[in-house]
Amino acid sequence: MIVILRKADRLTNLIFSPVGIPIEFHPAYDKENHWRFTKPTRNYEVAVYSYKGFKPEPTTYDYIGEGEGFKWQITKQFLDNFDCSKYEYVGFWDDDLICDIQSVNRALEIAKQHDIKLFQLSTIAGSDSTHTILHQRKELKYSLANVLEGMGPFVHSSLIPTLRKFWDYHEVKSGWGFDLTMPAFLKTHAGIIHEVSMYHPKKPSYYDKDAAFSEMYHIYNTVYPKFMKDTYNEDCEPWNEPHIEHEMTLKGF
Repeated sequence: MIVILRKADRLTNLIFSPVGIPIEFHPAYDKENHWRFTKPTRNYEVAVYSYKGFKPEPTTYDYIGEGEGFKWQITKQFLDNFDCSKYEYVGFWDDDLICDIQSVNRALEIAKQHDIKLFQLSTIAGSDSTHTILHQRKELKYSLANVLEGMGPFVHSSLIPTLRKFWDYHEVKSGWGFDLTMPAFLKTHAGIIHEVSMYHPKKPSYYDKDAAFSEMYHIYNTVYPKFMKDTYNEDCEPWNEPHIEHEMTLKGF
């Protein structure tokens, strides 16, 4: 069941987050405008599913429900019960991500301006991000790459049916392998918005890393080729792509 706490006025984007911890802050971002605060300056709404009995702070969500499992399992539970077709972009964010409203607003503006269907904000120095292609480069407005990370992607609503179809082939748990193949199976480049950024704190893993590696290679070697054949009639080798920047746009353009 989803409870509507407050209905924002015709906002065209949405961020969904499974929430099990209090909101956190970082000095690089406006503490008075944490991305989850339900302020009228937003160009997006926030929906959360609480898990493990956690009660999110008041005024940090527009919609609330309850879920269980890993992030992407809870995300599937949310999408099974919530119509996202009225939104332009839907973000799927970890609950420990730190950012502010103005940064999220700007990222969504850039994505819409340049017709970027899949994207994430770049990560600032010190973030728990293993892929350097995602690290913020302040001279850039955005880049287009062939990978992103699952901690905070935005997906255009037109692509969500394909995203959900992928879950028919595999129940995503840790997200390893799923996030890196996302641009390939959604047939679009991944935008990395460098003009603004987010911070992902380093924390102990809440999942079994051996199981995560096993899931990743299963997606690469089995799930991805079968999905591409069934969906696009493409004969694909197991996914094993080097990280590539296809395009870089400087600030001011």
